[in-house]
Amino acid sequence: MSWIRSWFRRERIGLTLVILALIVLLLAWIAPQDRTLRADSRIVYLHGALVWAAILSFLAAGLVGLAALVWDRGALHAWTQALGRTALLFWTGYLPLSMVASRQTWGGIFWQEPRYRTAFQVLALSLAVQAAGTLWGRRRISSFLNVLMAVALVWLLTHTEAVLHPVNPIARSTPMIQIFFGLLVGGTGLAALQVARWHRARIPGE
Repeated sequence: MSWIRSWFRRERIGLTLVILALIVLLLAWIAPQDRTLRADSRIVYLHGALVWAAILSFLAAGLVGLAALVWDRGALHAWTQALGRTALLFWTGYLPLSMVASRQTWGGIFWQEPRYRTAFQVLALSLAVQAAGTLWGRRRISSFLNVLMAVALVWLLTHTEAVLHPVNPIARSTPMIQIFFGLLVGGTGLAALQVARWHRARIPGE
């Protein structure tokens, strides 16, 4: 599978991101529509895939940060920073897409929805973590903060009440919708990995 490795080399990160973006958009376009959402399904699928890519990036940053604290290796410290920055980027991208999805499906943005409050809390915490890690410039502090960020994310998500937003709607969807959504998450996850590699290349850590 050398051709796969060649496509994912660092010097081709920009190209692979463009290709992955096109694949994700195509998958969202051809995915079967939900009976209730109909054409609005596409934007809902995309916002869901983005938020999952962000969540997985936050969790990966936390796990790698924990490993960095245990073994104190420069490469691990650098990777947790790269993953944390990637998670923040994808979370920031998910928020406006979520607002568009809200307007199309609910007819407006309902700021009282608890998930919006949690979304902005995660954004604020992540910004603070990345800013603190950059200002202090100490890799162990940055890794520790990324671990705390992952823990805070899990706590916030598991303690957020759903009012308008359905709880795990994909689990109640048809198998074909679940398959396409899994492909969308896979595509955005690969894009997040490429973005993390781009950040990693700019962080000293050997």
